[in-house]
Amino acid sequence: MGDEESEFKIIYTDKDEPEETNWVSRAGKATATYADGSTFEGTFDEEKLKQGAGKYTWMGPGGEDGEETVVTAVYEGEYKDGLKHGRGKMTFPGGDKFDGFFANNSMEGEGTYTYTSGDIYSGSFVGGKKEGEGRYEFGKDESQVVGTWVGGAITTGTWELKGAAVYTGAFKNGKPDGEGVIKFTSGIEQSGAYVAKKEGEEDDEGAPVTITWEGVPAYASN
Repeated sequence: MGDEESEFKIIYTDKDEPEETNWVSRAGKATATYADGSTFEGTFDEEKLKQGAGKYTWMGPGGEDGEETVVTAVYEGEYKDGLKHGRGKMTFPGGDKFDGFFANNSMEGEGTYTYTSGDIYSGSFVGGKKEGEGRYEFGKDESQVVGTWVGGAITTGTWELKGAAVYTGAFKNGKPDGEGVIKFTSGIEQSGAYVAKKEGEEDDEGAPVTITWEGVPAYASN
């Protein structure tokens, strides 16, 4: 998310006596307060850009009537040339949190994203999306998906159902799809595939589609 910076007040805090202006007049450590109440605490460079460690707090309407101003998001971490860049922590509107690396204002590299639902993704990001190796843990049932992600969705890996079984194979749209193997805690393994099937007539384009597991006879591994 961007920084709202059309109008602001600057208080420089790097000297014995605070210095207040209504624009970035020089390089130095300062606190900027913007028209909507949002603030930035950190350092500006000679080009009037945020550099190094800083904290940006977004403010917005809240409360039942929307008249109260409340914190909507917070970023605390590294800046480069005015953008979030380097290690940082972000609390998003709605309460989701990210702790990891940024590049040019986007999540980039290794990090951990915690959802308000209790779900947690730990792994690699590219351009703000899950990309590369990662682990997604479901807070509700403690199951987890581990594998390779492309464009924000897992494509191949394992789905570990706590105390029940582990599926290893392909995924599509975040769900098991195609050939794979299910290994149960009892030691029984079953090869097969998740297959999409239409309910009703095959030529009915509006018929709902369900994904079902079709496995070959199972056996117990030694």
